[in-house]
This record gives sequence, structure tokens and C-alpha cells, in this order.
Amino acid sequence: MLTVDDDDFWADMVPLEINGLPAMQESVMVVGFPTGGDNVCVTKGVVSRIDRSTYSHGRTTLLAIQVDAAINSGNSGGPVILGDHVVGIAFQCLTSGENIGYIIPVPVINHFLEDLERHGGKYTGFCELGVSWQSLENEGMREVLDMPKGLTGVYITKTEPLFDASRQLMAGDVLTHFNGVEIADDGTFLFREAVRINFGHLVSQAFNGEVAMLKVWRNGQHVELSVQLSTPHQLVPVHSHDLKPHYYIYGGLVFTPLTCWYLRSVYGTDWSCKAPIKLVEKAFAASKRDTQEEVVVLSKVLAHDINSGYQDTGNIQVMKVNGVRVVNLAHLAHLVSTCTDKFVRFDLEWNKVSTLVVRHAGVTR
Repeated sequence: MLTVDDDDFWADMVPLEINGLPAMQESVMVVGFPTGGDNVCVTKGVVSRIDRSTYSHGRTTLLAIQVDAAINSGNSGGPVILGDHVVGIAFQCLTSGENIGYIIPVPVINHFLEDLERHGGKYTGFCELGVSWQSLENEGMREVLDMPKGLTGVYITKTEPLFDASRQLMAGDVLTHFNGVEIADDGTFLFREAVRINFGHLVSQAFNGEVAMLKVWRNGQHVELSVQLSTPHQLVPVHSHDLKPHYYIYGGLVFTPLTCWYLRSVYGTDWSCKAPIKLVEKAFAASKRDTQEEVVVLSKVLAHDINSGYQDTGNIQVMKVNGVRVVNLAHLAHLVSTCTDKFVRFDLEWNKVSTLVVRHAGVTR
């Protein structure tokens, strides 16, 4: 949170209230300082869609409002005004389309502010349930599950181990209700009149540690469960821009934890299209199996006689050291430093380079 130290700055200012959710086709104004000039810029557009969308800066899917007002570089953070109050904050646009901009709506803003208030100014994030699911729009699938006529829900295919849901839900359950709200076969719920959105919005509005009541269809019976919600346990950190990177160098091999900022620094802003597919997959879809887990990559090889032949190897995950699965960078360093064998063996991902063997004796760490 940013503020101004000089209290006189706020003199004679009339604050705008942040509230409300605009209706479809309602007109809004976007205020900001986009590229192309130094003065304030005001554009106008209408609300064309209310749905959950991926927030590009946080790799989080949350409620967003699509507008056809021009939102360009520099608009991010600017207020979106309806009448005499703020209904959102401009934050991104779809570069492959025309006049497709997105604003952060009031429910997301209020959740963020309350999160800070609850945790002494610390941002903890938006909750997830920790499950993977598929729709039940296929009639044959519902019949196999012996679901009564009129009962709707989604089919649970997987639970993430660090979430409480893994101890309550199981693959094969049909999640039918979340806190009393009915979930449709396509995973949506009635958000407001004529607007249905993914039920993940219900989860995201809870706070870390809160308990949700779920109703599931299991083995031909209704079962009610209480599940403690928590924020995501992402395997590859997104918010690491204010942290210094960590490295471990051994025998000219440079190891570092994988982060989104690392991928960006190596492959540019469109790293999701240029980085190795295995690393991109982990960045977007992987969750931790335990709280200390990291993806450790061999970043590059500094040329030396001892690593001759490995100089073209880089940006590949280290899977094992001397046959032991690598948990994180500190664990890798421990495995290497405590090795008493003549050689240290690094097993890497992909079949192209399966192992690296570096002579252990006489190597400076």
C-alpha cells in the first residue's frame, strides 16, 4: 500500500467511494496516464462481459469485468468510474483483440483490502479449493454415477496434497454445492440475473483458514463436508520481484530455483511461448507436494575442463543428486556438500541429457 507522508496533500480532496458492480452494457469511464502524452486521459466504454479471467501479473483467475474502453500501457491502476463512485481498477487488455480491456471489480478490491487489514498489512492471497474437476454435462456420465434427476455438480478428478480438501474429498466425488450454492454441470453458479460464472469465485471470496461447507454425491449418497480453505501452494513462485535470487555453483554448474521472474529474465516477456515446455507447464499448472518443495534448474554451465561437454546444457530441471530426489536448492547443496563419493551425479529432466557426472575431489564450491 502506498501513501503520501505530507498530510497537506489530502487537504480539500473529496474521496470517491468504492462500491457497486456495473450491469451489462452500462457505461463507465477509465481514467489514467497511458502512453502518448503527459496529461490525464479519460476514455469511455460499456461493460461487455462479467466473468472470471486470468490476471496476467499474478497468474490468478479471479472475477474481472470486460469493457470496450481503450486500456493501454500506463492505464493500469487507474480508477474506473460510474457516476460518482469507483467500480473498478483498470489493469490489462487483450492485445490480440480490439477494444478488449479488463478492470478489477469491487469484490476483488475489497477482498484485497480486508486481507491486508486482517493480517496486519500483509497480503496472503485468494483461496482455492485445491481440486481438479471436469464437467458433468454428459448424460451418460451422470447415469454411471447414479445421480438423481435434477442433481447437478462437477466430477472431482484430483485433489492437491497440501490442501485440506485432499483429506475430505476424493477422486470420483461429485461436488454439488459450495456453502449452500448450487453448482451446475458446467461448474458455474448463478452470479446475478442472466450471468453465470465459475464456482471458483465463491472460493476466492473466502479468506485463508476459513471453513466452507460442501455437499457431495458419493457412492449413491449425499454427504456433507467441512473443508478449510487456503491460498495456493504454487510450485513456481509468481511474486518474487522483491526477492534476491539464490544460486549454488558447483564445478561450474549454476543451480537456481525456478521462478516466473527467472523465466522472464531469460526468455523475455513472452516466456510462456519461448521457454522449455516442461518449465512452462510447472510454472502454470504445478502445485507443491510438500511445503519446502522447489523446482531447481541447472541454469548454465561455466566452461571448465571438469565440465567439458556440458557447456550447451542449461535451463533444465535437476531431478536427483546421486539417486536422491531434489526437494529444493538447499537440499541439493546439502546432497553435494555431504557427498563422499568420487563423483557427484546429477539426473536431469528430458532424455536428451539424462545425467551429468562431475568429479567430486578438488572442486571449489
